[in-house]
Amino acid sequence: MQQGASTAYRRMIWEDERRAADERLGFVLHLGDFVYEVVWYPEDRPQGYYARRLRDIVRYSRGEKIRDFHVPSTVDDYRALYQAYLSDPDLQDARARWPFVCMWDNHEFSWKGWQSQQNFGGVRPAQTRKVAANQAWFECQPARVVKPGDSTFDRFEAPAVTDAPIRDFDDHGLGREAGNLAAINSLKLFRTLRWGRNVELILTDNRSYRSELVLDRPEAAQFLTRQFPFVVPQDVVEILDGGRDYNNGKAPETIRFNGTALPNPRKDAPPQSILGAEQKAWFLNRLRSSGAAWKLWGNSIGMLDWRMDFQNLPKDITPRWPTEGYAQLGDDDWSGYRAERAEILDFIRRERITCVATLCGDRHTFMAGVVSTSLPPQRFEPVVAEFITGSVSAPGLFEAAEYALAKDHSLRAIYLYQPSPEAAVQPAINFSLMHGVRASLALQKTGDTRRALAERNPEVAPHLSFVDVGGHGYSVARATADELEVEFVCIPRPLERSDRADGGPLSYRVAHRVKRWSHDVAPRLERTALEGTLPLIF
Repeated sequence: MQQGASTAYRRMIWEDERRAADERLGFVLHLGDFVYEVVWYPEDRPQGYYARRLRDIVRYSRGEKIRDFHVPSTVDDYRALYQAYLSDPDLQDARARWPFVCMWDNHEFSWKGWQSQQNFGGVRPAQTRKVAANQAWFECQPARVVKPGDSTFDRFEAPAVTDAPIRDFDDHGLGREAGNLAAINSLKLFRTLRWGRNVELILTDNRSYRSELVLDRPEAAQFLTRQFPFVVPQDVVEILDGGRDYNNGKAPETIRFNGTALPNPRKDAPPQSILGAEQKAWFLNRLRSSGAAWKLWGNSIGMLDWRMDFQNLPKDITPRWPTEGYAQLGDDDWSGYRAERAEILDFIRRERITCVATLCGDRHTFMAGVVSTSLPPQRFEPVVAEFITGSVSAPGLFEAAEYALAKDHSLRAIYLYQPSPEAAVQPAINFSLMHGVRASLALQKTGDTRRALAERNPEVAPHLSFVDVGGHGYSVARATADELEVEFVCIPRPLERSDRADGGPLSYRVAHRVKRWSHDVAPRLERTALEGTLPLIF
């Protein structure tokens, strides 16, 4: 909101007012990053952020400056952050109209946070900040959540903690330091809500109990390359994340990278975890015991693979991809915790649990598809359906690529499509994710989508039905006994607040439906509606 506007809420209200009473929205599921604790003061960044002006909406009374941005350090700082966001009239009207069911993501505590630790160029303890963040969330987000030793819902008792490093971890990566446990357990947000026979909503906390990101660790630095923007090698992530359990307990001694066999620093370590032992046991039991037609997982971070086949680059294009496998966009969500993701999917398959659909955020991207433990050339067996919603206002990958990639970058056409110097830039990254890098290169060269699609890699995305890494807006989910439909409502990049009653123009709306399936049939998505002009996907 410091960098954009909440006009998506105005559009949501305007459309809901025009629906029949029995078709109106029942609640808003908000899957985190309700606030962004990273704040740029306008004087520290007079050039703005990308082409966005920076609004001077919050100043931290204490805070800490890191490079050119500021982060909160006390409960009053976090309170000031919520007060700034909640002053937005579009958000105020949305909160007045509907109940919000909220789960936090990382920015409610720290952009570079895990458990009660932060990593701005090195891990440092932040137990006091985690408690402060939890208290501000509790005060500003009405929710029936658990506080240790207190069955009331009207006050938060902050535990006394000190900032201390964590040196002892369990086999799920959870730090045993007393202050860490007190901080992350001062508020438990994982919970379930039930709506009749059709829907059980299961919310998990994907930030408080997670292991440290595997590629953030110093020993993993040797496996990173900055020559390929926004991506990391999937095969390396799988080995490092899996630790000693990789390949059925046969973790390799070395990892091949850039033509060199490098020592595997995690061959004797346990696999990574997002949920932690206690929450994961609770979550799997809720899936197994649910009698609802649809088990909807409020899963704040995406599970769908978003990968690109840089190993298929033509030989005349440099740099060369450092492994023989696929690239994946980042590792901060389930794509970086692949062993636990596989464990959950295998559990669903083994227990014959059907009609599980995950509703996700965080990626600043609209995505729809089906989730499988692995993709071609390995086995492809979808188990759940997934829908990821775009951001309300925060920048996404398309916008980042617009400003990060030089016009002479050798890989620019894989991320950005510009048919002529005068034409608007389009998100070729959508095309690459759906069809492969050779298809995007051919599109830039020929300007002909038919000829470009002739170069597509059919193995890159059999699981994806839709992807738009530049979309902003919201999603509408509707469940009946027999089907689940999710509509993506996309608006133009919301740089400024609209004075129109409808919140401004619509870019597109597209809906996908999945019908109930049995344990021996894979879920399958079908497109049911389209309005407006879709981004570059085909």
